[in-house]
Amino acid sequence: MRRLLICLFSFALILSGCVIRRNDSGTAAQTAYEGYYKAIEDNERFIGRSLYYTISAQMSNMPDGTHRYYVFLDNAQVSMYDVTMMAVENDVPFEDSKKMMPSVGIFDSRDYSLIPYQANADAGYVKGLVLGGECEEKEVKLKLMVEWKDRNRERVTREYISMVLTTDGFIYPSELLVEPVPESTAEPSALPEEGTDEH
Repeated sequence: MRRLLICLFSFALILSGCVIRRNDSGTAAQTAYEGYYKAIEDNERFIGRSLYYTISAQMSNMPDGTHRYYVFLDNAQVSMYDVTMMAVENDVPFEDSKKMMPSVGIFDSRDYSLIPYQANADAGYVKGLVLGGECEEKEVKLKLMVEWKDRNRERVTREYISMVLTTDGFIYPSELLVEPVPESTAEPSALPEEGTDEH
């Protein structure tokens, strides 16, 4: 009987450790989500195109009157490891947001990397990424953040893109845009942690 109690107690400790570990990773992901959201919210410089990948988008009407949109990132020109993407709709402040904004690489259980001319989904090397969301408006203004690391995972690059999306296509609002800057001449950023480049 005593052995049975010890086994049950040990099993309970193991299970509680698993639950604590899951909650810690969930809390870390939520903290990262909030940090990315606020970085997008605070950013004032956006580009319409990147020198490092292609970005495009489309929107379709749903039978219930809502709209579904997709943002595609593909055609990587450089090796992009541990890619994170997030979109904020219509400049909604984090405190006023009533829904989770679409993201890739924050809550996912695996990392995604894009390597030019290579794809191996089992190893996490994908051809492209798709960010999907739903909205009630016929037009949605998206502010996107794309972040990736170099091959050694030492240098982090972050870009911000702004676009207005309708069922007719997407445009870049010219009042917000700056020209993309090659990494070698990019200005250091004041926003993220050390070792991060932003464009």
